[in-house]
Amino acid sequence: MENIYAILLSFLEMTFTFVSLALLHSQRKTIGSSVFYISIGLLFLFMQFVSAAAIKVNVGVYGLEFYVGSTVLFLPYLAALLLVYLTEGTLAAQRMIVGVIIAFGMFFYLVTLTRLQCDWMGFAISQGIAADSLHYLLNAARASITSSTLAQILDLFILAIIFQRLRNSKFNLFICILGSLICTCLIDSFVYLTVSGGLQNYWWVHMNNSFFIKAIASIWLAFLITIYMYKIEKNIDVEEHSSLDIIFAFFGGYGKAKALEHDLREWEGRYRMVVENASEAIFLLDNSGQIIDANLAAVEVLGADNANDVLGIKLLNILQDDQGNPVKALVEYSNPFGIGGDAKIIRFNAFVTAEHKVRKNLNVTLSALNFENEIVLLLLARDITEESKLAAEKVKLGEQLAHSQRLEAVGKLAGGIAHDFNNYIHAILGHLDLVRMMFETKDETVNKHLEKIGEISEQAGELTSKLLGFARKGKYQEQQVDLNALIEKSVDLFMPKSKKNLELKLGLGPEKMIISGDSIQLQQVILNLMLNAMDAMKDIEKRELQIMVDKASNCKIKLLPPSPDTDIDSFYVICVKDNGLGIDDDTMKHIFDPFFTTKPVGEGTGMGLAMVYGTITNHHGWVQVVSKINKGTKFYLFLPKVK
Repeated sequence: MENIYAILLSFLEMTFTFVSLALLHSQRKTIGSSVFYISIGLLFLFMQFVSAAAIKVNVGVYGLEFYVGSTVLFLPYLAALLLVYLTEGTLAAQRMIVGVIIAFGMFFYLVTLTRLQCDWMGFAISQGIAADSLHYLLNAARASITSSTLAQILDLFILAIIFQRLRNSKFNLFICILGSLICTCLIDSFVYLTVSGGLQNYWWVHMNNSFFIKAIASIWLAFLITIYMYKIEKNIDVEEHSSLDIIFAFFGGYGKAKALEHDLREWEGRYRMVVENASEAIFLLDNSGQIIDANLAAVEVLGADNANDVLGIKLLNILQDDQGNPVKALVEYSNPFGIGGDAKIIRFNAFVTAEHKVRKNLNVTLSALNFENEIVLLLLARDITEESKLAAEKVKLGEQLAHSQRLEAVGKLAGGIAHDFNNYIHAILGHLDLVRMMFETKDETVNKHLEKIGEISEQAGELTSKLLGFARKGKYQEQQVDLNALIEKSVDLFMPKSKKNLELKLGLGPEKMIISGDSIQLQQVILNLMLNAMDAMKDIEKRELQIMVDKASNCKIKLLPPSPDTDIDSFYVICVKDNGLGIDDDTMKHIFDPFFTTKPVGEGTGMGLAMVYGTITNHHGWVQVVSKINKGTKFYLFLPKVK
């Protein structure tokens, strides 16, 4: 029974040793790889002393005897080396070989020096049982580590070669691991016995006595490594290449590999510098959308002071569309990888409200990466807030230019028609006068029709004058006009026609505001605007009409003069404001078109605002309109000062 307990205890010790190394290996991204490699080195040194002491489990059954050093400690060490090759690759295996050689050199030097100290009479430890025991142990350990080091250097090559050979033959992972462990154990024992001189004394007996236990232990460790690879690393796709690549890489390209590694570190630093100073915001997110890294532009987009202030923010949750709702493209981005495993890339525009309540418009590109078996989201964002404003303003200016050109074309057409039509009106009135002179009739019906013809002709003449004013061909009598006096006179003419329930406010300038123009035409412009305001407020219970005169530089709206070189300080502005129904966007595009009207048939000719536009532009000014539905309308008339 004690023999079984000894075997179970040895297997438990072996399992504990490998599991401890595997745990350290799995946490290398958190605590670093140094702890794992130091533990392997300590296990390597401890194994040499145990092997030197020749501690053996003797169960009294042929073939079941085994040494603790070469089985319980060596097999976990060998499994850890295979684990490094599987997860870290050829370069890491090369480092392990170099590390073993360096450890052997240091151990051999220290053991030799300590043995000399044991032999020298001048040292206190050089006498007695302690000195003899230590001398024997060091001497045995030196022989053991010499044989062991040479064998284990070979093991590192054999492990990789046999594993890759089996993997290239399409065996499953467990068979590849088990085959490489068992073959390496056989070759290691043979090399160890050859170097240490064991071949001279029934070497096959030594190998046979421990091979059965080593085979069982190899099966158990292969099972543990396979579980670790599937459950922890999850990366079991070992690239297929030549099984002798590790030999060629070590003897022919280790220096090149180190140089390449150095270059990679340099390039990593350069790329890091480029990313940090990139003009585009670069965010690295985990699969839940939480920021785990960000460059300087990304920090600026979120209005933070440094990268630490944005770490942990769930960026995907604060991105919104123009309506303030979650971005539809992100809601549908539940699976970042398609059915074929290819990463999906989506592009969209989004808004984010940074600190200080600054709302920014971003052009976003989102893609998924598989980084060390974890899904990482890479989000590139370009701040297009100002670009969007400029684009919107460009579209608006384009619409205004097209509108102005259209009005110019209509004006030229209207001017030509008005001149011809005016000649026809004069001809009608002339012939009407001739009829009255040549034929005296006492028939009241005939006289009534003749008078009606005269009235209609005069109305047509007035319409012709408005067309000429719109076309900028109407002549005006140029004189100095005080806008304050002009507004007061226009209001006096307007008030008798106005209705009740009207609150009229005047905002006159503190000083004379002199312009050069035709007071009659300008007075008609203001009267037309006031009459239109009354029509817009006819269904309003409390009507408010306000007329103000001021310097154009004091105007609160964004001014859109006909030329970008216009000196705003050399203009006055007249504002006619009402609280009527307002003008919608579609109507706003046509308000200055001749004969365009929203009034019922018979109530308007559609020439009122066309005449306003033509008269003001003929006076070298411009008109701007601001309106909101059910809030009212403001007409701004800009006229140049007298120089």
